[in-house]
Amino acid sequence: MRKTSFTGLLFTLITVMASAQSPCCTPGSAAGCEQQGCADAVCAVDPWCCLAQWDQRCAAEAGVLCAACRSDSACIPPSASIQETEPCGTQAGDPCGPTPGTPPTLPWDQLLHGTLWASDLERDVDWYALELDQPTHVQVECWSQGPIGAALVDAACPPTVHADGPDGCPTTIHACLPAGSYRVVVRSLLFEPLACGDARSSYTLRVSRQPCAPNPPDNDRRMQALPVGEGSWNFDSAEASTDPDPLPAWCDEGSGLALSNDLWFLFDPPRSTWWTIGTCGSSPWDTRLALYQPGSDLPMACSDDACAGDAAQVNLALQAGETVLIRLGGWGHGGTGVLKILPQMTDARCPGDLDLDGQVTAADIGSLLVAFGTDMAEADLDESGMVDAGDLGLLLILIGPCPGIL
Repeated sequence: MRKTSFTGLLFTLITVMASAQSPCCTPGSAAGCEQQGCADAVCAVDPWCCLAQWDQRCAAEAGVLCAACRSDSACIPPSASIQETEPCGTQAGDPCGPTPGTPPTLPWDQLLHGTLWASDLERDVDWYALELDQPTHVQVECWSQGPIGAALVDAACPPTVHADGPDGCPTTIHACLPAGSYRVVVRSLLFEPLACGDARSSYTLRVSRQPCAPNPPDNDRRMQALPVGEGSWNFDSAEASTDPDPLPAWCDEGSGLALSNDLWFLFDPPRSTWWTIGTCGSSPWDTRLALYQPGSDLPMACSDDACAGDAAQVNLALQAGETVLIRLGGWGHGGTGVLKILPQMTDARCPGDLDLDGQVTAADIGSLLVAFGTDMAEADLDESGMVDAGDLGLLLILIGPCPGIL
């Protein structure tokens, strides 16, 4: 049998997917973008963009890293009457750092001006404290020309993320929170040099509030997991709370470990086979998954950005009766969508469509690579008895819409 290195497989994948590349300044469905220099700069800090899809986040990163996509007048942060007390170029007030500091209290409904800096090895993070004496809907707005994002977290170390957002003008995040202590975190999203005095290092922040009444779904907590079976399940996690149990470091695919507004489901497989569990093609926002064995605090599988829209999906073999807990949340927020739990069985009319979404895409390539070296029948396209490079070659040829499937 001819052996093919993993590097060779990725090169083949990138070569095939490059045929439909989009302009670097706008999101597209293929990996990479039309301007090689810009693609190299973005993918050096975010490999996902050249391995899977040039999505909205990649286009936003191009707006920071690529001169062709950058507009100095894209956002002028509004003037603020309050100035950050920490001088640019220093680090202080980090309550979770090696030398814990005390974050300053953030005033409500006022504009605050701050600055950040970053080098190749470290970055400045600004922390601000909030105190809530009743359930409160908190909204955070952050204006900046640079790669700056804001997050709303609790007062634990490490903190639980309740809301997060990518760079924008403004970044706007919000959450309905119970009474307690919280913090707003402002930081550079990219580990690229960001000097004091650079217009992109400046930001303006505003936090507003109003009372709210939390109304979490019935399956908001692990002990309340909703039993589900094979098929599609509608969900709405907008008002779900955030479970404080952290994800392990190996679940980080490049965007941190935030799993906010999470819901819990309990799946009992009716038969032994490979299963696809996720939100690909049904939840066009940034979802995240973690799967657990009942009684275990460590996930057996995780997924963050598995397909278009930054949706999550896990492919794994389960035995009949091997119950699994599904934890479904988002990157800094919740929303509506559909959780799909489907056996991995190819349609005879469309070989290679491992996730049964009517097309052969990078998601199917990911499923095949997971099964590489096994005898999984659904992925053994050439019926050689083993999932190998021959099956990957066939799958690359089949990329595209399924013929005859509407």
